[in-house]
Amino acid sequence: MRLSVILPCFNGAATLAVQLEALTQQKWPGGWETIVVNNGSTDSSMTVVEQYRDQLPDLRIVEAHDPTEPRQGVAHSYTVGLKAAAGDAFVFCEADDEVAPTWLEEMGKALENYDFVIAALEYSRLNSSWLIDPAAWQQQTAKTGLSNISPPLYLSYGSGCSLGLRRSVYETVGNPDVSCMAVWDIDYCWRAQQAGIQLYFASSAVIHYRLRASLMARYYQSRNWAEAHMVLLKKYAPFSGLVKLLKHFVRTFWALLHHMLKLALHLSSKQRFADWLSGLGWKVGELQGSFKYFLMQQD
Repeated sequence: MRLSVILPCFNGAATLAVQLEALTQQKWPGGWETIVVNNGSTDSSMTVVEQYRDQLPDLRIVEAHDPTEPRQGVAHSYTVGLKAAAGDAFVFCEADDEVAPTWLEEMGKALENYDFVIAALEYSRLNSSWLIDPAAWQQQTAKTGLSNISPPLYLSYGSGCSLGLRRSVYETVGNPDVSCMAVWDIDYCWRAQQAGIQLYFASSAVIHYRLRASLMARYYQSRNWAEAHMVLLKKYAPFSGLVKLLKHFVRTFWALLHHMLKLALHLSSKQRFADWLSGLGWKVGELQGSFKYFLMQQD
């Protein structure tokens, strides 16, 4: 089984070399190619990639961004990478993480037996201790397994940076849904399961996951995730009726106010404040998404 490693990148020069160096240590007897998907980077990312031209097997750079059009998100990058890939199976990784030494081997072995596999995430190697809230950042580890906490389907899913799938899965499920934005990966896992494809958690395949290191970056990431979840909610469990929509909007607004009132309880440490700020971003994103994708798009 030949593998295609697909790595999307947008302005990843600050961290990309760590990931590429880790990829040079990977081994897989069936052979593999490396596809870096450049999504309109304006920094030195592609110069960094070129430095690994002789160290990574069958390295290719494919362009995902049309300069005459608005730049699209990572789901679009993966779509471009999937279309360009020549392997029998595809494994995903990203420019700000670091794959463990046996990651590719473990993913490959799992894909020989299962159609759709998901690697484990590890949070300690690349992140300061204050960033890691045990209550919030224990998803998809070797101990906790896959997440299934997203409404409305509550089906298992994995982070996009950790997915691996056979070509047959791609041919069945199709391209990532770019309209799902930051939660395209949840949607893709759900679509696969709805098509009768089971997910396999390859806990021995490990990716060191990098969290957002600044307070505002955490806020914006959480806000974007929450807004995208409203798209997911509309796709799988659309509301019917203006009264239900208004009730949902009021509940979301009240949850935001309630969260803001808890600020004083979270000023005792940087970690607690960071967690509060991330929670604030989530509530704001839910409110924005509810307004944008439900109230403003009524027939």
